[in-house]
Amino acid sequence: MKKLVSAAVGVVSYLSLAGGAFAQTVDPCPKGEFNALCSKFNASDTGSIIGTVLTFLLIAAVIVALFFLIWGGIRWITSGGDKTKVDSARGHIVAAIVGLLIAFVAYFIVQIILNVFGLGPVSSLELPTF
Repeated sequence: MKKLVSAAVGVVSYLSLAGGAFAQTVDPCPKGEFNALCSKFNASDTGSIIGTVLTFLLIAAVIVALFFLIWGGIRWITSGGDKTKVDSARGHIVAAIVGLLIAFVAYFIVQIILNVFGLGPVSSLELPTF
């Protein structure tokens, strides 16, 4: 426990001593042949693309979890009272539910992070931005 506390104190003190960086302002869309392509994309497009991909992944996770729930239910019904088969089916059902919960929590955490940085879709939830 002492090692864990001392490591945490060391990491926090190391990160708190970091100085600020002052970078030069760079135009992400320079003038020239790529200007038309670059002007089509901006930060809000990036956020909507990430949001769409995350929504697609969440839907895929829900479909896979539903498949495992159904498969676990079928295995439970066809177990015939055998304890090992019932435990195996219960394990499938629990794993599907846990995976579904992890997928939802990860989706909402990423959506909150995108909203904090101003990349997510506009919502009624007001979060502080950096």
